[in-house]
Amino acid sequence: MRRWIVGMMMITTLVTLMASCQRRPLYIVEDTGVKVVVKVLWKVDVYPEGRKPSGVTMYFFRDGKFLFSETTANVDSCAFQLDPGRYRLYMISQSPEEFGHLEFSDMVSSWGRARVSIPEVRSKWYTKAQDEVLITNPDLLVAGVSEEFEVTEYMVEEYQHYSHTLMSMESKAASPNLTRAYAEEMVNQYTIRVPIRPRNIVSQFWVTIYSDNADVLRAVRASTSGMARSFQLIEDKTGDEEGTQLITDWSLTMDDPIRRVGHLDGKITTFGFPRGELPDPARDSTLNVATLLVDNSTVEYYVFNVGDKITPGDPPIGYRSLYRLVFGSVEKPEIHPPDVGPGGEIGGFDATVEDWEEGDEVEVSM
Repeated sequence: MRRWIVGMMMITTLVTLMASCQRRPLYIVEDTGVKVVVKVLWKVDVYPEGRKPSGVTMYFFRDGKFLFSETTANVDSCAFQLDPGRYRLYMISQSPEEFGHLEFSDMVSSWGRARVSIPEVRSKWYTKAQDEVLITNPDLLVAGVSEEFEVTEYMVEEYQHYSHTLMSMESKAASPNLTRAYAEEMVNQYTIRVPIRPRNIVSQFWVTIYSDNADVLRAVRASTSGMARSFQLIEDKTGDEEGTQLITDWSLTMDDPIRRVGHLDGKITTFGFPRGELPDPARDSTLNVATLLVDNSTVEYYVFNVGDKITPGDPPIGYRSLYRLVFGSVEKPEIHPPDVGPGGEIGGFDATVEDWEEGDEVEVSM
């Protein structure tokens, strides 16, 4: 009899302890953590022609350490299940493998080090100086960074409880103490929404040069020094590295056919200027120009100091900034090519230098 009483007391104590520790019934769900919805807030002027990219890649960091990345075609909104911790994330358009003229580094190292760089290139006609780096023109790239947000143990517990309650209701095993509307409200309340506002990191550099005897111009090549080679994605500014970019695609517009005055326009994509700098008169940079004339043999060279002449403008849709550089005017042209006659079967101005490169190689020392 005594053993029976002791046994009953032990069972009663165990049941009491279990009841006091178990706040809610245990259950198994497919996902753990809290639902986090990343909302990408696109603006029309972020991408050319107002188009969105066909995909984005997101990089998640927990407590300052890389956790995972995911490339998705859901460019407006996508959801993740995250366990407790303090999080930040950044995104880029597409994925690193899809860019032919960009190099990515430190994308998954500690938070804050992600960087994109413009690769070095070679040129048949450009003779670079010692230690000078010749870089190509970068692809358009959109990037965005989130604010820090936290997932707590309590948030996980609450979210999982109400999420399980909804699943139970769907399986007709609803809790008699909760309505479906209330459970949905609580799941929505504990869902974390993280906004990201993407921005293009690439700008446009637009050079205009006015010329008399403009109809004798056949093709143009140019280089501009002191341009940024890298961009810090988390800090949202250019890095310290510098490079020289080539401008080889030009157009010619005749402004005054009677006086034979026209202007050349050359445009390139660029990160801008190193160290997050803006155009400044103190910048020690140059624009070096070579023109091939219609006789297909005469080459003219020009060197312009540009530090005090670059001005900001309204960027075209899809670009971060616009940097304008204008030399001369219709009334006062800046360059004066000699009035030569056409040679061979050469036509008018060529928008590219392709024919120039296929002809006699001209070594242009800038």
